[in-house]
Amino acid sequence: MGFNLIDMVRERFTGNVMQQMGSALGEDPSTLTKALPGAIAAVGGSVVERGSTEAGAQRLMSQLNEGGYTGPDTGGEDSLSPDTVERGQGMLNGLFGDKLGMLSSVLGRTGGFSNSKSASGLLAVVAPMVMGVIGKQVRDHRMSPSGLSQLLGSQRSLLSAAMPAGLGSILGMGGTGPRVVEEVHETRTVPSVETVRRQQPIERAPVHAEPRKQNLSWVIPVALLALLAGWFLTRGKREAPRREQATATQPAQPARPEEPVRPAPDDTGVGGAGSMGTRAPAVVQDAQGMRQAIDNGANSFILGGVNFDEGSATLTPQSDASVGQLASVLREKPDARVRIAGHTDSTGDPAANRQLAQRRAEAVRSALVEDGIPASRVDVAAVGSEKPVADNDTTQGRDMNRRIEVQMLSR
Repeated sequence: MGFNLIDMVRERFTGNVMQQMGSALGEDPSTLTKALPGAIAAVGGSVVERGSTEAGAQRLMSQLNEGGYTGPDTGGEDSLSPDTVERGQGMLNGLFGDKLGMLSSVLGRTGGFSNSKSASGLLAVVAPMVMGVIGKQVRDHRMSPSGLSQLLGSQRSLLSAAMPAGLGSILGMGGTGPRVVEEVHETRTVPSVETVRRQQPIERAPVHAEPRKQNLSWVIPVALLALLAGWFLTRGKREAPRREQATATQPAQPARPEEPVRPAPDDTGVGGAGSMGTRAPAVVQDAQGMRQAIDNGANSFILGGVNFDEGSATLTPQSDASVGQLASVLREKPDARVRIAGHTDSTGDPAANRQLAQRRAEAVRSALVEDGIPASRVDVAAVGSEKPVADNDTTQGRDMNRRIEVQMLSR
């Protein structure tokens, strides 16, 4: 029998579990049972999307291992324990980002829930169970990241078909059918035979033109250029000994850098949204650089390699590696507490920029919690466009101002 993610997760939600969930959420257990496959498909679909790339599968494998989902106790999780539910709630923002509210609303409406909070509560319980089922497959079959990606890919059509109407489009999985990929085809016009015939050149009899008279007006300018070139070469030879003598007698001047060196971390600068007013902390994106920044007493550093989809708080798959490295360092330093500060450029409305910065900081925090960092160790702050580190009038400056800073609260 082949692997079926929906059925294997659904087996963990017995009648007794659904009764307890109904009491906790204030919903009829039969309503929850009916909506359960859609919730599993939503969570599983997001996991499939994250594991569709090599980097995403590698990070997902790390999350499974570090979260204990591939350990000997995998499969025995208590779906309604406070720890499991808290972990599931931390996973949701990491899985769905700013789509969580819309997704819960659609799931609540199609599932017949009394409110969308019941839908998000169901998703929070389902998320750890989905990870547990996938982790057990990884453990039992000793899968590599490549094998994990193939396993998840085999579930794509199954999950897409189980999603309620409207849910698949939110997650980009095409609803009840296979994924639809828009392709832009280049349109080329193929000329007809008649067109080619019309375009072929007409042979004409050669016309013998009279021989043109030679124009020797170019001789004089060329001669002048030759004289000037000779004069410069002679002058260069005469001045060469002077330059050599000056080089021997005058001390060498230090070369001036073409670009300013980035200053050391400093949290005191406060600048406006239009010009650089804050000194930029160091940019780090690997574990070694993060350890050095923390051990050397840096107040903050920029988490390099972290990007979001334009205008949203959804982390790109390429951001997984940097966030995962930060989680690894924080696990090594159990006393460390950090604040994730979201910054934007000055484009657009300042209030909207601040809200976007808040959501992006929360998305990074959710990814850290999903990686096993307790939520109590990670604060968030929305700075928006108030503290630029570069000129907002240039593309490069705006790219630098859109950043995630990690501020050290304790070490």
